[in-house]
Amino acid sequence: MPVRRIAVAPQVLEFASDDPVAEGALAALYHAAPLSTAVPTLRYGLRRASGGTGYVATSPDRPPFGPASLGDAWAYLEWRATEDVLNAPADGGVFLHAGGVEIGSRLALIVGDSGAGKSTLVAHLMQRGHRMLGDDLVRFATADARFSAVGRSLKLDPNSLSSMPLIARTCSSATVGTLLAAGCWYVSPAAIRREWEAAPARPWAVVLLDAARRNGPSTVERTSAGEAAVFVTQKVLGAAAGGGQTRQEDVTVRLLDGLANVAAYRASGGDPAAVAAALEREVAA
Repeated sequence: MPVRRIAVAPQVLEFASDDPVAEGALAALYHAAPLSTAVPTLRYGLRRASGGTGYVATSPDRPPFGPASLGDAWAYLEWRATEDVLNAPADGGVFLHAGGVEIGSRLALIVGDSGAGKSTLVAHLMQRGHRMLGDDLVRFATADARFSAVGRSLKLDPNSLSSMPLIARTCSSATVGTLLAAGCWYVSPAAIRREWEAAPARPWAVVLLDAARRNGPSTVERTSAGEAAVFVTQKVLGAAAGGGQTRQEDVTVRLLDGLANVAAYRASGGDPAAVAAALEREVAA
């Protein structure tokens, strides 16, 4: 039986299936995360439905999902597993809805609402040779105010792959760590580049993305560092976001400390490759 047990602090997640066909799906979400031999704290299943038609997904303390297609069942597990990790008591850290890329020796934190293009921009920067912390989720350690990686897959709109031939080839060849599910590609950073993970760091820059400005000329312009820092503090997720006023205030103070002296940029435009190149020039200058 395919079983994958991985460490995503502070949890140990176990994904299991009764069907070898699902093995690639089990690897797709956290293909880049370290394997673990510890006792799992959260268990998830992806099993064939009765009669062999479709799949059923199981997760802790919830009714089964399905029967459904392999992609839809796995998308459900992705949602539930991410939710469980975010809502677990964090040991000295919190999670943020943000991306992060190390450009040269400088970390750029990429923030924006869902649909703003964080994953696509991170993928383009990876394709240009840079390492990442994440495309949509990063960890922030309150003790030393540093951001670090979460080893989960990038979640890419299939339409965006036309501008990324290297990643498109990885997906089309069914490389382990890739999966087409519910209208998007899960693409492990480790399936793109073996040395994918940037070192924990404080950001040199914060890049603001706006979904309303994804069309038109591609630009990267300086903006208010204060505005960028405040926007980042609004992106805390999971248990920390609902941890009471004292906890929220403490996290906000730590975040603002970690964002002291950052350069701030606002990026827009309909050509993510051009935005990636422009950001690269700004950060590396």
